[in-house]
Amino acid sequence: MADTSWTNTGEEALLDKSKSNRWKFIVGGLLLVAAIGYLVVNAMSGSTQLYKTVDEFYAQQARLIGRDLRVSGYVIGDTVEYTQIDAANSRLEFDIVDNPAAPGQRLHIVVLNEPVPDLLQDHAQALVEGSADGNGVFTANPGGLFLKCPTRYEEMEYEGEGQPAVQPADY
Repeated sequence: MADTSWTNTGEEALLDKSKSNRWKFIVGGLLLVAAIGYLVVNAMSGSTQLYKTVDEFYAQQARLIGRDLRVSGYVIGDTVEYTQIDAANSRLEFDIVDNPAAPGQRLHIVVLNEPVPDLLQDHAQALVEGSADGNGVFTANPGGLFLKCPTRYEEMEYEGEGQPAVQPADY
């Protein structure tokens, strides 16, 4: 008969190989998680846009100068000025406040090369995307002026079961 012998050298080599593969997977997984975390943080910090009221803007003005943000407030109707500079350039200026009943600090808004919106009137709620300079002038981005009309719907007399009927205002 043939002589055969059994040795354990093969099993020890297999165990050492599986331990080194496990460490490779752990290190690779940690690097992958770190890379994904870096990309998420980097993407979020670059594309976020702050939303502020007029009073919040003035409270943090030094930190917000030159930064892309959104500011909301109510239009002061007697401050609206539209200037047609030439055939291609125009300038729309107005002030917004947090509370039109008790106007405090006003933020001066400048919108360049945009038509005058139909809804731009006294006490209209405005949301402006843009940035402020060191002089406190807030310049809107192209297409960055959004308005909500405060009197779009008027209440009518009560009809029937105590519910007010609402209809669009005549314009």
